[in-house]
Amino acid sequence: MSSDRINAFIRALELDPENHSLRLILAEALEAEEEIHEAVMQYDTLLQSDNLPASHAIRAGRLAVEAGRPEMAMRCLSVARRAGVIDGVSELEKALNENLANLGVLGREQEIVDDSPEFVLKDIFYQGKTVTFSEVGGLDDIKKVIHRKIILPFQRPDLYQKYGKTAGGGVMLYGPPGCGKTLLARATAGECNLPFLNIRIEDILNPWIGMSEGNLHEAFETARKSAPCVLFIDELDAIAFSRRKHIGSSGRPLVDQLLQELDAIGVDNTGLLILAASNAPWDVDDALKRPGRFDRTIFVPPPDEPARLQILKIQLSSVPTASVDLKKLAKNTPLFSGADLKSLVDYAVDQAIEEALDTGTEPPVSMLHLESGLSHIRPTTLEWLASARNYVEFANQAGQYDEVAVFLRSREAKKWKDLPEH
Repeated sequence: MSSDRINAFIRALELDPENHSLRLILAEALEAEEEIHEAVMQYDTLLQSDNLPASHAIRAGRLAVEAGRPEMAMRCLSVARRAGVIDGVSELEKALNENLANLGVLGREQEIVDDSPEFVLKDIFYQGKTVTFSEVGGLDDIKKVIHRKIILPFQRPDLYQKYGKTAGGGVMLYGPPGCGKTLLARATAGECNLPFLNIRIEDILNPWIGMSEGNLHEAFETARKSAPCVLFIDELDAIAFSRRKHIGSSGRPLVDQLLQELDAIGVDNTGLLILAASNAPWDVDDALKRPGRFDRTIFVPPPDEPARLQILKIQLSSVPTASVDLKKLAKNTPLFSGADLKSLVDYAVDQAIEEALDTGTEPPVSMLHLESGLSHIRPTTLEWLASARNYVEFANQAGQYDEVAVFLRSREAKKWKDLPEH
């Protein structure tokens, strides 16, 4: 790494390690210089902090395979799928499968070698603050559906038992990233006053054959011992990617294992409420959507105008402001996700800090700062909605995406005139 340019980037990052844009530029520069392992380290840092752009996920995954980092390549593949990236996904999956085969990964009937990864499952209990629906901005219609379909069976078991129904089952929340699916799941547990267990992709996926399935089984066993509880599976499409779309047999055993856990073969899932979230429901194996599994799906759309107003109030509550018209701002941010609104506020705060450094004053965040951000930030939901539109038009024979179709025809969606073709 003798390049003066690369060394300059490294020194700048030492001064500002949270500058993700600069880290991305450094990773690209290292890649151009064929410093593969160093580039992978930078991409991995971005990946672990959830700051790897989906547009770079495939190239980072390819480098990870080349550097012998299949677990990182799996995470990159998940980032790409969640964002609706199509180009390069199948090629990366094929390269990953070949890499795992070349590693000589052992079959289930064989003993794992001594230096292989240990079978360890992280603590899946959520330890943070309990959240209820009152702390979730907007989404009132979604809350009503969740209350009727999920919460009432726990609050009125006598009524449901009278009609031969028991609490439990599976519900899948789907929609664009950053729109509150995970928060809704946590709030559901809070409304039921139940423990919340969160299964994340990094807790499950493991490059060694049989380990991922073992991790998944262990998570369900932990949940059964804690019942009644809410078990939340994040990024369901990564764990249960459609078997008909898989190249080779990689990933199929994990889907089979999840089906077995949901069907409660030889075990008891009573009191186990299973929620899942997916940004790509069309990639979830069809068998998961059959009755008795994730047969109830709920579309979580981008927040509407009242919800955006509430989110902006929360985001700006700890920020010094002056002359900020939140109603106007909420009106001018159609299709912005909650995460997009946070990015908008962060941008405005950065502008105010820059002004403070230049002038030696401490200006509050103003409408000018926020409106400046609107010229730089586009809603990240656009790509998802463009992908979803194709599925609504060409793959909605069973009506599973009717809620998305209604949203795409809504006044809210039509406010964004240049919704991209996909």
